Amino acid sequence: RSTQRDIDKRDLQRALKYGRRESAWGERWLVEYDGITFITDSTMRREVTAYPSPLPSIDMDFSAIEEHLKAKRLFEQKPELSTSHTLIIIDNSGSMLDKKNDIHLYRDSQNAAFSLTALEFVAEQVLSKSGVNSDLVSLIKFSEHPSIEFSKEPMGWHVYNKILSHRDKQTYKSRQGAPLMDELSGGSNYLPALAEAQQLLESGCHDQLALSLFFYSDGRPTDHTKLGITANESYEKMKVAMMRMATQFGEALTVSMVGLGDLHDQFTPLKAMAEAATAAGAKGSFERCDRTAHSISSAISSTVTSTNKTRLTLQDGGRTKYTERSDLRSENNSFPKHIWRYFKIAGHLVYNPQAKELSPHSSLPLAAVQAYPYEASERQYSPPPFIAINRNYFGKGAERVAFRCRLSDSKHPTGFVFGEMTAKETKHEQRIERVDFHQGFAETQMFANYLANQFNMYVKNSQYYSQAQIPELKFLPCSVLLLEDPSWPVDGLRGVLVEKMLDTGRFPWTKWNDNNGAVNGKRAHKAVDVDFELKELQRENAQDFDAIAEDEEESDDDESLSDMECEGANEQDEEARGRSSNIGIDPSDYARECRCLLNYTEAFTHFTYRFTNKRVMVCDIQGVFNTHTNPPTLELTDPAIHYASAKGRRMVYGKTDKGRSGMNAFWKTHKCTKICKLLHLSAKNKRWNNNWREESAQFMFGI
Repeated sequence: RSTQRDIDKRDLQRALKYGRRESAWGERWLVEYDGITFITDSTMRREVTAYPSPLPSIDMDFSAIEEHLKAKRLFEQKPELSTSHTLIIIDNSGSMLDKKNDIHLYRDSQNAAFSLTALEFVAEQVLSKSGVNSDLVSLIKFSEHPSIEFSKEPMGWHVYNKILSHRDKQTYKSRQGAPLMDELSGGSNYLPALAEAQQLLESGCHDQLALSLFFYSDGRPTDHTKLGITANESYEKMKVAMMRMATQFGEALTVSMVGLGDLHDQFTPLKAMAEAATAAGAKGSFERCDRTAHSISSAISSTVTSTNKTRLTLQDGGRTKYTERSDLRSENNSFPKHIWRYFKIAGHLVYNPQAKELSPHSSLPLAAVQAYPYEASERQYSPPPFIAINRNYFGKGAERVAFRCRLSDSKHPTGFVFGEMTAKETKHEQRIERVDFHQGFAETQMFANYLANQFNMYVKNSQYYSQAQIPELKFLPCSVLLLEDPSWPVDGLRGVLVEKMLDTGRFPWTKWNDNNGAVNGKRAHKAVDVDFELKELQRENAQDFDAIAEDEEESDDDESLSDMECEGANEQDEEARGRSSNIGIDPSDYARECRCLLNYTEAFTHFTYRFTNKRVMVCDIQGVFNTHTNPPTLELTDPAIHYASAKGRRMVYGKTDKGRSGMNAFWKTHKCTKICKLLHLSAKNKRWNNNWREESAQFMFGI
């Protein structure tokens, strides 16, 4: 037994010399030292058995327990704040307690499953801070029937203690008889456990929630006995149940099947369910853990890694219920890369913020006017009648694909005018629409451009502004072209959003921040501020939700808006107000700070929040830094806007609008710089314009 458990005789000698001793039953002695428990005879000369000392629980004071309960209450009421949900399913049948299924260092498979899950899954993530309170954990134990032991508990030491508390405490003789009880009662039924698991995963699920199912068993189900069918027929039912679950959750779900037993065990049902999960669109895996704790730890580590990758992916775009179009081909995988398709232009639309819709526009596409102003002035009254769009896309995002396009005077490359531009369409079959799909993107980009112009004006007001050195921010103006296409499923009119093609050959593409707190591509997984969110929840519940339009229902000086702004923004003294715009900043520092594009774009996002009185935050700042213009220009596209609705409206600016939670994610990673200080981006500064709604409408329509 000591050899199996990797315990050396020298460990006993050290334990007898330095360890803690206490009398045990049958005139034996229990000696503990360095995490190992030895049982010796009455003389302490002969070792009877040895095993690792059980993992201790963690002492939690009242305040820690209270914080955990507050977090649990928050996620029950606002499940959209959770980032992952891991469901642990552990076979608690008699065969898992059988001595023959002993895991090295642990007395049985069941004990190993609970102990290693607590240690490797919970404690490791808590200590490394890779798991936070928005990562939820549930536990199901099953034998003849499943039992939900706890549901959607926030990651932390409370979960660690709960998992450890479920380790079996039966005596040796009781465990010896457990397999016989299985045979009499039909004690390891997978199908009821899977049904319970699906319902638990459905509860509180949302588009950006990463799901994982971790299933421990010795691979000896008794469903066939319970149902009166053959074992193979029961395996097929398990595959169907798993495929149903994987089909529902798709790429958001990671399924890990862990088989505990000997090398001769086949684990046929566990393997079949893992393969079924993969076939249905989830990420399925099977791992045999042949009596070593390391193999279980490896399986846990793989699941955590997969779940974290899924979480990051879903935060970028969210889980979609749509099917990707089958006609999409990438330039990188196609030869020739350019296959032009020609369409007659039937209409040109620009977003009208006053009417809140796309309205007809008589001039050339805005992208042509911006990128090629001289040529556009000559063709103002004779716009090209055709557009050529490459059959193969050059870029693909969470919702759209981007194609190269050219305006043309004929259906032949010899008719091409202007240069390359970008045409964007939906990438999903179910969202092929003529116009409606593009309206939200056009509105968001134009509004972001208004705020960028306001930011530029504030920066230029400094007495140390230098046009040659200080960048200017611009979001690309865009148009929607209606194209005649008999093959298009909506009225034979195809809608594409057209904007300038950014010169990524000369200027590298950069994403300075995203809509979930990432900075320069680095995203911190931080805990949810429970007290702040509970305060927000109370405020939202106090509102009278009515059907009045958003512009009429909310005032911009609403003091009920909670403010989680970073500390650096509010460290400015009262003396900063009313003094010169360069307060505390050396002239050379000013130019240097502005040339640091990360600081500059972060300050812009902060500015949008303050300028709109905490209602709006523009993020997902991406594009190129064009140094061939004067002033040098940050040419940006595809922004995201978070809108803080006082009346509880969600996704006002589309799927990427995360509201206050998105704003809070920005504050968790934002560090105010001298630019923020220069612009007085502080809650103490009350001089912001309350007329930004009306001004933005006039400005955007005038593009």
